[in-house]
Formats: sequence, structure tokens, C-alpha cells
Amino acid sequence: MKARWIITAVSAALFFGGSLFTSLRDPWFQNLQRPQWLTFEFLIPFIWTFIWACTTMSAIIVWEKRSKQGLRPWYLMVIYAAIAISTSAYSPIVVELRSLTGGMIIGGLATILVYILAFLVKPISSKASWLFLPYALWGPFGTYLTWLLIQLNPGV
Repeated sequence: MKARWIITAVSAALFFGGSLFTSLRDPWFQNLQRPQWLTFEFLIPFIWTFIWACTTMSAIIVWEKRSKQGLRPWYLMVIYAAIAISTSAYSPIVVELRSLTGGMIIGGLATILVYILAFLVKPISSKASWLFLPYALWGPFGTYLTWLLIQLNPGV
């Protein structure tokens, strides 16, 4: 039970960590040209909150299943943390460094790590693996959207 709270606290700290350094409400970011079909941008924070909750639940399930077997899956928790850090780094990279390309790269990297981790945790828990589905679907879309921002805002 204690591990649940620790994983949740670390996850929340990493989730909110990126927004402590910067905000996507920054005027520079808000003034970027966007695709006309992007009418649901206001939902993106809620989508990411859901994705983050699913990823956190996956980590808890993996930790608890492995702990019952007398194992501590630290290497898997390192990959969960790498995903969280990469995801949280998106906003500071894009806004503070003004690097859409950097955001696309870090977003793509996080998505690749999600696919790898989903594969690694499947033998431990198929439920934990399925909890990556929202990220596995949204990650490529978010990376594509960042690529579109690059195309719509040349020289930025």
C-alpha cells in the first residue's frame, strides 16, 4: 500500500514538474499558427491527465505484482520515470527553448519508450500493458501535431 502512494506522489511531481518551469499559455506559443481542424485544443490538458493517470496505474500494478513475487522491478520503474521526465520536458523545451523540433523529438522518444515498456510489462500484467493504450494512441498524434506546427510556423 505504501508503494502506491510513493509511485503516485512521484508521478504527480513529475507530471506537474514540467508546468512549474513553463506554461503552454506563453504568448509565443499561443501565437503560433495551428491547423484549422485543431478545435479541441482546450481538451489536451484533460487528455494528458487521463494518460498520466493510466500510466501511473500501470506502474502501481507492475510494482505490486512483482513485489508479491519477491522482486523489485527497479529497471521498469526507471523506464516509467524516463517516460514521465520526457513527457514533462516537452513544455519547457518548446516554450523556454522555443524549439518545436526539440519538442517533436522528446515527444517521439517518450512514445517509443511507451511502446517498449508496454511490451516489457505485458508478461507481468496484461492490464498494466493495456493501460499504455491511451499514450500509445495520443503520443504519435501529439508528435505529428508538433511536426505540423513546425510546418505552419517556418523559421520559428
